[in-house]
Amino acid sequence: MNSFSVLGIIVSVISILVIETEAYTWPIPYQRVSNRPKNDPYCQAGLVPFCPTGKSVNSMPFVDPSDIVEVFALKKPVWSFKYGPLMGFFNIMHDGLGFRSKKTGLNYTMEWYELDQLFNCTFPHLLEDGNLKWCNQGALCVYDGINDTVWNQYGFIKKVSEVSGSQYNQFANWSLYDNNTAIYYETWSIYNNNNTDNSQIMFFDSFDCASWVLRAFDQLYAVGAKFDGNIKLNYTRLNLYSHTPLLIGNYTQIINSKNETLINGIREFYKTFQKRSDYLEQFTEAFNEIFVKKEFYFYYNDLYWYLTLKAPFIKITYYNIPLPGTK
Repeated sequence: MNSFSVLGIIVSVISILVIETEAYTWPIPYQRVSNRPKNDPYCQAGLVPFCPTGKSVNSMPFVDPSDIVEVFALKKPVWSFKYGPLMGFFNIMHDGLGFRSKKTGLNYTMEWYELDQLFNCTFPHLLEDGNLKWCNQGALCVYDGINDTVWNQYGFIKKVSEVSGSQYNQFANWSLYDNNTAIYYETWSIYNNNNTDNSQIMFFDSFDCASWVLRAFDQLYAVGAKFDGNIKLNYTRLNLYSHTPLLIGNYTQIINSKNETLINGIREFYKTFQKRSDYLEQFTEAFNEIFVKKEFYFYYNDLYWYLTLKAPFIKITYYNIPLPGTK
């Protein structure tokens, strides 16, 4: 069945399941939670466990309020531990922040990333009973030291600001709040076109390592940080381009609709992405499927949306976003 016939079926289901998408204001806001739930033991990180040398959960270094703390932007290629500089050639970069106390000389690294590996956050597991299980939590990893070799080998460390110890402590408290309420990783940004003018509409924003760094910079600025306007930082986005998304509903609503074509369509779509071996191979296959099918079932805030993709379908961008308070 082609995507247009599936689309016709989905449109008929939408009127039963959910309100019309015209009632929404784009982009759809990211939904926080009141408290972070425990990660499902079914979900496993694979090659590298989450934050193996990090501090305990809800642990954050604080400093003397009279201290001066240096702030560093950290950037390196995704999966550099396995592929070296390769992903950097495609501008697929991982972001983090470093902090150094001038009073003690101690420094710390903070990175927000997926608990159970990137592919698990991008596509669910299709279980034997047909249900979909998402392993899509992300969290903040905080650990002692800044590994100059790891970040500088294929990326960089750049000082962007200094803050007082009091300002840093306010930021640290915000980081704990953010980590307990903003818990779900989102790989994709969804747009209506590839233009960079006023005709471009963002339907959904990604929520990833770069998103956390941008939130962190905003929070540092809010507590009084002044940023170096000479530092220019670019950020990776993995974009899909779609006609107006159609809201299908949550998985319970979809199953209760008894529409077997819709139910099987979602399961067949995600069945394509069940191979979880080599990271690079997984995403190469995903790119190919998106180009071939030109349709996508997108999961956001516990709801499924149907995307009819349009050229250029999928694209990696690496645009500059100015530091707060700079041009």
